[in-house]
Amino acid sequence: METQDNKIKWFSIASIWFGGIVSVPALLIGSALISGLSFSSALIAGFIGFSFVVFFMSLLSIAAVDRQKAIVPLASSSFGHLGANIIVGLVIGISTIGWFAVQSNIAGASFSKIMLETSGVDIPAWMSSVFWGVIMVATAVFGFKYLKWLNYIAVPSIILLLAYGMFVTFQEHSFQEILDFKPEAGNTMSLLKAIGISIGFISVGGVIGPDYNRFAVNKKHAIIGSIVGIIPSALVLLCIGAILSITQGSYDIVEIFSTLGFPFFAMSILILATWTSNVMNAYSSGLAFTKTFQLSEEKRSKVTLVVGLVGVILAAAGLINHFMSFISMLTITVTPIAGVVIADYFITKSFTENTVPFNWKGIVSWGSGVAIMLLMTHEIKYVFGILGAALLYVVFEKISPTTQKN
Repeated sequence: METQDNKIKWFSIASIWFGGIVSVPALLIGSALISGLSFSSALIAGFIGFSFVVFFMSLLSIAAVDRQKAIVPLASSSFGHLGANIIVGLVIGISTIGWFAVQSNIAGASFSKIMLETSGVDIPAWMSSVFWGVIMVATAVFGFKYLKWLNYIAVPSIILLLAYGMFVTFQEHSFQEILDFKPEAGNTMSLLKAIGISIGFISVGGVIGPDYNRFAVNKKHAIIGSIVGIIPSALVLLCIGAILSITQGSYDIVEIFSTLGFPFFAMSILILATWTSNVMNAYSSGLAFTKTFQLSEEKRSKVTLVVGLVGVILAAAGLINHFMSFISMLTITVTPIAGVVIADYFITKSFTENTVPFNWKGIVSWGSGVAIMLLMTHEIKYVFGILGAALLYVVFEKISPTTQKN
């Protein structure tokens, strides 16, 4: 157990989550929602979706601070220690390394585009993705302790860049134009589907919240840090992505700044912002796979290196081209984990340190939550998946109570 001096306060937690959110994929979400919704509807959908994730993230963080555990060992009570290592570790490990690939892909493509425009050098996007991906992996392996300081530089820089982008945009466009925007006929999106997309965007962050928030001074700091660090930043980036998509026909901040004559400046800040969030992705993936293969903590850095290189390969293969399918996969597989763990800790109060290898109640409940989202066609499935997993776990616990509690 860490001493109070080693704990972190809410503003440090907020800065970590803020750095993870402020990225190009957050702009992509705004662009995706505005393709089928009005501006105000996109904002409402984002707020509901982000708030839903932060709500279950806060509950998981309370348990994490209580027990001083990351998400995989926290899930050991409801999934069994081997079940949590294999299922939860694998799902989170694959999800976070997928995000790593998407972010590396974005950084690489942006770098290649700017190099071509400024110097005429045509570097294949896959090669640039590999280059930046390797640098980000190395940071996760050898320099994670400096992430907070990297955030202190990157976050203000990207905020200034986006603020200037908005300033230039509103020199030629009015806010009324944004409010009056309507998606093309036949291309509308339901509000529930948009909420599901918003949930998917930060669902992994919500579930891996305990990996970081367990170091908070107390539960209050963990909750405040999550709320302040995620909801405002995610909403603002969604708005900016939507506005750029409406006024410029693009969410690509590098492309927009290229037309304004600041391509290298924009690319530098974008890559810096991507770097901070990607280090978190690689770290969490390495931590999850370390648990999956039941390796000692001393092996975590080597595991992080290996899975990070897998992410580099996925980036080179162009995972970004399947962005929306990737978001859907995250929502379906990740969020039921939160439902099971929350039901175990808060509703049935059956959390135990003395775990069995496999707890069929948690495994079946999670699988059922996944099945609900796969089989249902209505957009409400994204909410039913997590609630169904939680409810089923409660029912199983009533039928077959956990005998060893503490």
